[in-house]
Amino acid sequence: MKQSEQDTDDLLPTNGRKPTYIKEQHNYNCQQFFGNISNCTFTMPPATPASSMQATASTPKRKKPTQKKTAVAASVKPMTIRYYKHGNNGLLQRQRHRVDILYRKWTEWKWIDESTRPEDFDRLFEGLPCNCNINWTSTSATLTILLQELLKQNFVEKQTRCTAKYLVARQFGRTANSSRTRIDKKTEDRISFSVFILDTSNPLPERNSGNADEEDIQDSAFYEVCAGSLRATKGI
Repeated sequence: MKQSEQDTDDLLPTNGRKPTYIKEQHNYNCQQFFGNISNCTFTMPPATPASSMQATASTPKRKKPTQKKTAVAASVKPMTIRYYKHGNNGLLQRQRHRVDILYRKWTEWKWIDESTRPEDFDRLFEGLPCNCNINWTSTSATLTILLQELLKQNFVEKQTRCTAKYLVARQFGRTANSSRTRIDKKTEDRISFSVFILDTSNPLPERNSGNADEEDIQDSAFYEVCAGSLRATKGI
């Protein structure tokens, strides 16, 4: 056999599938043909750029920023009113006594539910971030105007984010309403009594029984004190 014929035979398939000179065959979505081919057009698909594949594979899914902000806002505890002065024990004791009277009056007026615990009410005046769990049962207008008046007083320390609107919404779960047409004369007077009680420079009325250890905390007594017509008074 001639050398040219030997070379030709080596190029022909020996098993009907592939030529003998192909040691390995890797088919990556390609069609292979063995034999003579004519009058055909071959089209190859474009290769995917490696940079595009890497960008697609490495790009993480971004969370919606609103979801993160909402979660953070929900985890922040609401502010409270900074009324207590912890650096002065004498003053602090007088302030706690005033808050106790205020607790009894707000319960009597049905501004807060009777299930509100005194220690929860007390925390409302610490000035620290805290959920006080006070169940306000009066109107939103009464609460809003009351807090506006309290926060204006010089015996309450000013704090960032501690506004009447903020406290109404975050601490009490209500919608603020500062319209004074929503409250009557009796409510206006009781708001004034609340401010008067917390101000330790104001005297508290004594009971007529002569028991100097107890104050007369009836509304009528506060009317007289606020009017300046009560003679027997006691500073506390």
